[in-house]
Amino acid sequence: MTLEELRRLLIAPEIIVIDLTDAALAALRRALLVEHPTLGEFPSDEQSGVRRRAALVLYAADRLHAALQAYRRAVEPILRELPPDDPILTRRDPRTS
Repeated sequence: MTLEELRRLLIAPEIIVIDLTDAALAALRRALLVEHPTLGEFPSDEQSGVRRRAALVLYAADRLHAALQAYRRAVEPILRELPPDDPILTRRDPRTS
């Protein structure tokens, strides 16, 4: 782990969980589309049972992904700022200098 990665982790540890959640959502999306390749963007009235539930899950997963990306964009400016009084977090990584 680089000093920059450590700094980001200490400032916003939830970003790791967001990254893991995004990966899980991508895996879920792939699995649902493999199982139900004709799923549309939103469930239609003609779909029933498992296919309708799969379409609803896919729609919810897409919305959650968008919300997580919006959160990440909101946190990014904070992650770029260096804490002024922490010598560990403000020290430069010699490998990146």
